[in-house]
Amino acid sequence: MLETLHSFLDLKTIIWMLPIIFIFHDLEEIITIESSMTASNYPKTKFVQQALNARKKLGSTAAQLAVSAAWILLFMSFIAWTTAHGGSFLLFTAILNLFVFQAFIHIVQTIMFKGYTPGILTSLVLLIPYCFLAYYYLIENGLLTWPLMFASLPLSLIFIPVFLIGNLLGRYFIR
Repeated sequence: MLETLHSFLDLKTIIWMLPIIFIFHDLEEIITIESSMTASNYPKTKFVQQALNARKKLGSTAAQLAVSAAWILLFMSFIAWTTAHGGSFLLFTAILNLFVFQAFIHIVQTIMFKGYTPGILTSLVLLIPYCFLAYYYLIENGLLTWPLMFASLPLSLIFIPVFLIGNLLGRYFIR
């Protein structure tokens, strides 16, 4: 089946799909965040309460999340552009790692909340398949090696605070 994809997709297309997949995922979150924050059908466990409190502190309105998404989209688009134009695959791989981590977090939250959480649908339908496809293309083209993968992991952790700046911007500009 993956061989069939080669006639439709090339490596540059896979790279440019990064910001596109991200925006679809974040649109789901933006559209559903406010209704999920007010939902009272979640079990009242300590984890659920901590997660809801953290979301409120980071910005829980659709407008605040949209500002954050715009910040991250600019960052990801820059990485996609530099990678597609001959740049290193280190930053691209670090972002892929974060996509996998975020999808995993959505799955864990859905299990812990025992209900829908914003972003779970696109995590399952778009993020996870895209990441596997991107990793496959990188490995097949000899661009993803173990040393690169290990080098990208700490960089993925560094990107988390960079992306959280978007949440601060959302809270600053949208009150």
